[in-house]
Amino acid sequence: MGSVLFVACTNVGESMIHAMMNTEGIQSKICGIVDLNIQQGASKANYRTYADIAQMYNIPIHYCNSVNDECTLSWIADKKPDVIIQTGWSQKFGSKLLSIPKYGCIGEHPAPLPKGRGAACVNWAILTGEKEWGDSFFEMVAEYDKGHLLAQGFFNIEEYDNVKTVYDKVAKTSADIVVREIDRWTEGCFSPIEQDDSKSTYYKRRTPADGVFTFDLPAEQLHNFIRAQTTPYPGAFVLNGSKRLYVLSSENTHTRSQLPVGTIVSMKNGCVDVVCGDGYIIRVCRVKPGNAPECWAAEYAAGKTAGVDLFV
Repeated sequence: MGSVLFVACTNVGESMIHAMMNTEGIQSKICGIVDLNIQQGASKANYRTYADIAQMYNIPIHYCNSVNDECTLSWIADKKPDVIIQTGWSQKFGSKLLSIPKYGCIGEHPAPLPKGRGAACVNWAILTGEKEWGDSFFEMVAEYDKGHLLAQGFFNIEEYDNVKTVYDKVAKTSADIVVREIDRWTEGCFSPIEQDDSKSTYYKRRTPADGVFTFDLPAEQLHNFIRAQTTPYPGAFVLNGSKRLYVLSSENTHTRSQLPVGTIVSMKNGCVDVVCGDGYIIRVCRVKPGNAPECWAAEYAAGKTAGVDLFV
């Protein structure tokens, strides 16, 4: 009977843990969870404290600022894990941590490696219009995302998906993989496949400031931009003077207009139809003015002067 320790802090790890604990026939045990403390996790999208999971399943849990600090390394070593699974963790594993588990550390990455190495890969996949995507488990080595592949699963990104729903697909895919493979992994049984570096792509880290846009963008590109950065991420936004109007959801209508860019052509069913840079119309549905509660775009627009300058 093998043991696994999770280094995790998001809904993806949460899904894996629930799946392991609620699937009959799994022999491997979860010997511990390492999570970010609340101060560190507060600025991380999808952050989970796992306090409820730890209590529900009686799993030891340790909170840390850094997974490589001596206190955390000692806590992990004391649990004697056969494997460590890392998911949603931004800090690089040091050599000491990589050497602790009997059979090594396994990273989960929400992309079909070697495609999609780097940061914010789900956001970038939507931003760049990817239709087919996936989730990968790989041997963790000194270089990011470059170890041998151990398992992968695949799914589609639909036009109606956003970053939250795609991460839900990642969570389900990763949980299915762990249920299927965990007993082999904790016994040291792997089927490694070398990554083809010639097929690799790399995404850079994004910041909240990267969310600013204007309606000069083509409608499809703008729809991708909005849905790639919505809740739980900071969101795409337009600047109205010194104020931000966050746009949380939209629809691509696939219809054209001869009116100028930024013109509101209709307001109905809570939404506002706006002309984009390529002449196609985007339907703005949910918005959030600054730190105020989110609302329907048409409710935000009520009482304002309809026309080119409403959202810009």
